[in-house]
Amino acid sequence: MIVLSSLDSEFRAKALPPYASGRRLPPVLGDALEVVLAAKGQADKLRAVFDLSPIPMTMHDGGRQHIDANRPAQLMARSSLADMQRLTVNDFMPPDQLPVMDAIWVQMLDTGLAAGPGPRVLTGRLGAPMEIVIWGMANALPGLHLFACVPTYWSKDEIGVLEDEIEESPGPPLTPRELEVLQLAADGFSTPAIAERLILSPATVTTHFGNIYLKLSVPGRAAAVAKAMRLGLIA
Repeated sequence: MIVLSSLDSEFRAKALPPYASGRRLPPVLGDALEVVLAAKGQADKLRAVFDLSPIPMTMHDGGRQHIDANRPAQLMARSSLADMQRLTVNDFMPPDQLPVMDAIWVQMLDTGLAAGPGPRVLTGRLGAPMEIVIWGMANALPGLHLFACVPTYWSKDEIGVLEDEIEESPGPPLTPRELEVLQLAADGFSTPAIAERLILSPATVTTHFGNIYLKLSVPGRAAAVAKAMRLGLIA
């Protein structure tokens, strides 16, 4: 089973396809999933996550047609958004990989989420195939399914290049309460400890973190603390 640490227990508990047995979801992909879960069903928040994520993300209808693709996904596919919108997921993989994609798709629709080693996909429709790790979320917005993936050979440094490109994008300022939460996180407090310190529920603290990630355009807590310290928002 894929290990999805810190994610909603509903999804953690779900069994994954046999091909995912014994494998772990890369942390950067797990962080992206956590942020998307927090924004699921909220069009504005999900759009911000989708557009600013350094992780390749695509949105699809029930026929697997590309409805949208963020910039990292277009770069990985070596295709423009207009070109991708004329194609389905299946058009970006060799025929022998279609059963793998079918299994992921069925699992996603049945359980709401599928994650694990994905099919080998093509860099462009005629490019060389690459191995990926993937997750898919059914109905991230009504009738639209969201996929995110990373090539297995991508290093953290390569993902960091994409993060740097969007890192300075201006966003809404953090509220005083969000700054308090982030400062305590920087001081090493866990979510329950922050909740106790600020007399909040853990769920409220988690919501604050979700808003912080969106405003700072980061995939997780460590990145949020690092960026806030660099920007002088916290000590």
